[in-house]
Amino acid sequence: MRSTLTKQKHLTLSDRNDIQLGLERGETFKTIGQSILKDPTTVSKEVKRNRQGRESTCDNLPCTLLDKAPSVCNDCPKRRQNCGFKKIFCLAKQAQKQYEQTLVEDREGTPLNSKTFWDSEKDTYLSLLLT
Repeated sequence: MRSTLTKQKHLTLSDRNDIQLGLERGETFKTIGQSILKDPTTVSKEVKRNRQGRESTCDNLPCTLLDKAPSVCNDCPKRRQNCGFKKIFCLAKQAQKQYEQTLVEDREGTPLNSKTFWDSEKDTYLSLLLT
């Protein structure tokens, strides 16, 4: 459990590790959320956003146990065996890597040179004149 009471806007790698460990212990989203001082909905969205499938040798049919929360195989007793179903996990390191990549892409913006900028300004100005 986190010792500080400061609330952060984004999940950290430590938070994601706690989520992964909580899932592996079979804890609920509410319990995991309380341990990392986040809302259970945040935990649920994080798990759903970062689910990753692993191929198995069988038909890769989805397991019926994945239809209900937590919707991942992290706490399944057969996770290390070939159960015949496609396995889906929530892994902290991959989730953090995806988060960091999204941050970089969102901060890049649209690359504009001066000609592209003035062309877009001209289009905006013309559309304002026509309305």
